Amino acid sequence: LSLYGNIGLRPGDDATEVTTVAAAGDEPRLVTGDLDAAVAAIDVHPDDWTTYRGNNDRTDISKVAIPGDVELAWTADVCSDVLPTAPVIAGSLVVIADRTGTVQAFDHAGNSIWQAHTAGPIYYPPAVAHNRVYVGSADGRVYAYAAADGRFLWSYRVGPKDYWIPIYDRLLSAWPVAGGVVVDGDTVYAAAGITHYDGTHVVGLDAITGELKISNTTSGTLEREVNNGISLQGDLTIVDGELRFLAGGVYETARYDLKTLECLNTPKAQVTSQFRTAFYPYYPAYGKYVSLDYQCGDGCQLSHDASYEGSQFVNLSRQPALPPGTPMPYKEAARWIRRGGEAPKPVWRDQSNRRFTSFAVTDNTLLATAHPDGDESDSFIVSINTSDGSDNWRKPLPALAVKGGTSIDHNGRMYVALENGKLLCFDPK
Repeated sequence: LSLYGNIGLRPGDDATEVTTVAAAGDEPRLVTGDLDAAVAAIDVHPDDWTTYRGNNDRTDISKVAIPGDVELAWTADVCSDVLPTAPVIAGSLVVIADRTGTVQAFDHAGNSIWQAHTAGPIYYPPAVAHNRVYVGSADGRVYAYAAADGRFLWSYRVGPKDYWIPIYDRLLSAWPVAGGVVVDGDTVYAAAGITHYDGTHVVGLDAITGELKISNTTSGTLEREVNNGISLQGDLTIVDGELRFLAGGVYETARYDLKTLECLNTPKAQVTSQFRTAFYPYYPAYGKYVSLDYQCGDGCQLSHDASYEGSQFVNLSRQPALPPGTPMPYKEAARWIRRGGEAPKPVWRDQSNRRFTSFAVTDNTLLATAHPDGDESDSFIVSINTSDGSDNWRKPLPALAVKGGTSIDHNGRMYVALENGKLLCFDPK
């Protein structure tokens, strides 16, 4: 699954059938519940954290101020022996999933409201929109549930058929929806696949009915002469009107037109793998660290670089504003530390070698979960003053937060999902 080194392949029993035609015993691509029944409305505030890392471009920006101090309000058990996803927040609900394939909702007091189940691991958190919860599963399907009560609404198989393979002691679809989902308007976007040579399938689904609106089934092969193309190696984002995710290998980032899903990457006749990845679903111990690139109102830049496999870091810093007209330095998407040139002297730089797994950022304050380099047993959540880099407050955590695992609601309550399967809520003091 690293997609690097020597990869051995063998012919399938019927390669044409596997990649293009659903077998007679397959479940229909679209399975629906009672779509005529009304879906209860939930009271979602526009400042709630309804999707992974706060927004569709995954920039960790908080619309509300980080509290001056917090206290632990409650702890809930989400799962055991597997990783949970980050939580998302919508009105009175905190929604979270895990690698058993379970989706569940809690209220703001930590009480379980409902649970639903998919047939495969869920690696990235649900997205909440249209009073519905959308989630992608490694069983190859996208699911929609009523947010208020968890009622099943529909599921759609993104890959060409129900075809399961063993991956790290788990049976998964050969085309898992491993990068999560992203919702824009009335469309739910998802991608399924592992390696480009087995096919990468990208879809836009009607958010209400689950019906297919647009798709791309050809980007797994962009350059036929050398058989390279797009692999699914990152979570889905929407940036500058494009659907994007890390592609690995020859193409750094997969890019699709949001309206048509036409692949916008220019084919390259290249055999060697130029862009490395350690995809979090399959390598959580390596791919769990996050980078930060946030421009403050005065033009200064909050910056922290973590390489794709968690082995190289550039400590958190505040960089001075660039002179007018100066372009931002290029950062490789998976390994940000490759900048080139001499770095300017920072306004401040964190000297404690902290390794971060999640952020929520405003101009004045940076909320983060972290541990000191080499010591995950000393995990914590911390509020950092962005003007001078000092800590406003710091609270210990019983385990490390999962990747992107902190969310904040419009009242300033913070929710943190931990690698030990716990969900913590911190209330403002």
